[in-house]
Amino acid sequence: MLQQLPAPLMFKRRGETSYCLNAALLKLFGFAAGKDYRAKPTVFRFYDPLTKRELIGEECPFQKIEKSGFASTWVRLKTSERGLLCFITGSVIKNDDTEWLVFHIEANNHLMEINSERAGAKRHIEFNQLLTKFSSKLINASANDLDIIISQSLAAFGEFCDVDRCYLFEFTDNLQLMSNTHEWVAAGVTPYIDQLQSMPTSEMPYLMYHIKQGLFKIDDVGNIPDSAIVEREEFQKENICSILCSRIIANGKTHGFIGCDITGSPYTWSPSDIEYLQRIGDMLGNTLQNIYNRKAIHTMQLELIEANKQLQKLANIDGLTGIANRRLFNSTLDKDLAQSCRKQDSLSLLLIDVDFFKLYNDQYGHVAGDNVLQKVAQTLVNSCVGTDDLVARYGGEEFAVILPATTTDRAKEVANRIIGGVKGLGIKHEASPLDGVLTVSIGIATQADNCDGNCIELIDKADKALYRAKSTGRGRVCA
Repeated sequence: MLQQLPAPLMFKRRGETSYCLNAALLKLFGFAAGKDYRAKPTVFRFYDPLTKRELIGEECPFQKIEKSGFASTWVRLKTSERGLLCFITGSVIKNDDTEWLVFHIEANNHLMEINSERAGAKRHIEFNQLLTKFSSKLINASANDLDIIISQSLAAFGEFCDVDRCYLFEFTDNLQLMSNTHEWVAAGVTPYIDQLQSMPTSEMPYLMYHIKQGLFKIDDVGNIPDSAIVEREEFQKENICSILCSRIIANGKTHGFIGCDITGSPYTWSPSDIEYLQRIGDMLGNTLQNIYNRKAIHTMQLELIEANKQLQKLANIDGLTGIANRRLFNSTLDKDLAQSCRKQDSLSLLLIDVDFFKLYNDQYGHVAGDNVLQKVAQTLVNSCVGTDDLVARYGGEEFAVILPATTTDRAKEVANRIIGGVKGLGIKHEASPLDGVLTVSIGIATQADNCDGNCIELIDKADKALYRAKSTGRGRVCA
């Protein structure tokens, strides 16, 4: 009687190890017609659909119903032919002196024919709800969130459509390599993501041809032509019997593909299967496009910031010597002087002039003169040890050095280092009366901690000190 019932049933006598499968259950799981309806426990395996752990021993539904009765639960039933998400309901039926342990199997309807328009409409509504849920997550997804949301989307799609695997492959920019970046597998199904990395696309020409057209649909892998035997054998090695893949477009080009497959036995993909997969692929493509756009905008913003920094640098740097120009000197002196007043600290200013520079240019030429200015500028930089010191080209052959938190005595130490450093360059200057080498003169002015002056007055003091240094013989420091 149980064998003839139209509902898919699995049953056995209490105490027996093997169990019986009625014709409806055999058909549901793709077993050939006329197959022996008695099966060993290893033919059907029970898995927890959430943890993907196999239910064996005392966790096996047959063990539970044998000992204490069994109500109902969701499991994934896996055979060599097919795996299905099923809702099983257990009961005990007594017939004379025999007790039968019976499971009624209700499978996810997607792998069975949906004969009513109402059932199809209901399924479309459920899928749209699923798509809406993940679309809202993906709209504002950051690059960091994307991996998690893609994995969740594949899992939700795989469970909804009751397939064995669902995955995302991404191509390199030149389409030369492809990698399985995300994979979901049903309970009891072997994952292959680790083995499918950086695969040459040239080894999959049959797949690539169809992906470039938008869709790769194979109901029975065994029917792939011999011209693509390498690909057919690869799919069979992974126990794939039916495969469906949809191209993903992002940034105006083929980014990769989303795919799913059925293991164990062939399956004829329905129009709704294709539509659902393509819509998931479009959703992922739009998300990737949004992230590309955001990255491009971010890159442009960074480039603009960097360009502004470069413009600001060019506006504040002397083109010949590479040190601060007069503009940066003026703004820095104003700022540093105000800060010194707030801190009640002293600040010193050096004005430096290259001695007899016009005579040097006249004798050796302007190119040589430019080289001298560059070497003097570098000597000034090397002579200043304070992190807040500023060396600037004040104009022509004149330089300036701002020394925050520096007294006159310490400023003289810096100035004498500069005098010695420039003379130590040993630059020949035959027109100079100072031993025939290039020298500089330096004037020092110090703003005391009582803030009794301003920038103009400080520069004027340094300029007068410089004049004294030049009028008393040059190549020296005056304060």
